[in-house]
Amino acid sequence: MRFAKIFLSLLCVICLLIILPAYIFDRLSNWQVYFLAISYLLFFLATVWRTTKLGNLAKRSEDKQVKSRLGRAASFVGIFGLIGVHWLAIYESTNFSDNNFYVTNIVFTIIGTTLVFSAIIVNQVAVKTLGKFFDRLVIKDQHQLITSGIYSQIRHPIYTSYLLLFISFCTLLQSWFSLEFLAVVCFIWFGNRITIEEEMLTQEFGENYQTYQQETKRLLPLIY
Repeated sequence: MRFAKIFLSLLCVICLLIILPAYIFDRLSNWQVYFLAISYLLFFLATVWRTTKLGNLAKRSEDKQVKSRLGRAASFVGIFGLIGVHWLAIYESTNFSDNNFYVTNIVFTIIGTTLVFSAIIVNQVAVKTLGKFFDRLVIKDQHQLITSGIYSQIRHPIYTSYLLLFISFCTLLQSWFSLEFLAVVCFIWFGNRITIEEEMLTQEFGENYQTYQQETKRLLPLIY
């Protein structure tokens, strides 16, 4: 029953982000729409797996970002901004096939597809590495600092996977204005969320987390 409820919610999100704007802007004949819808489904199945196997996530009201006034504003920008990014990308894609050379389409298709699969893999690995500690921004009972596996390289691989997914969406649809819009939205939402999360973990784990920060990057190995 829990699986069915979560799965139905996931389908509704995919319809809102992809299927509905594709229908409105007459892009349902575009293969990228269906490929991206299926990719999003596969991506979020990691969250479905975690919830059905290990129990519900914490309440949204308990999330540290939601408890902060600035965090609530960043969340508002993130949620509605990402809806706008997806709708804009599909709207922009209405003419992309007419305005680009065939070779160019192939190049961006390869790049976008690679990013999609990378996002799914990173997300699946990160969620399963965290296990029950994959949750909203809360400190759980007997909370542990996970520094193994993919977390030995970067501190926020789940956010990395989201960025890869959203970038792949814009790339496959060759929607460059929406990609610029995405950069602004993610800078505000994830920037604020990462700051709050790292402050929370520093308060909980002290020097252990500070040492971990010095040994790893935030989102991209060896880069940032």
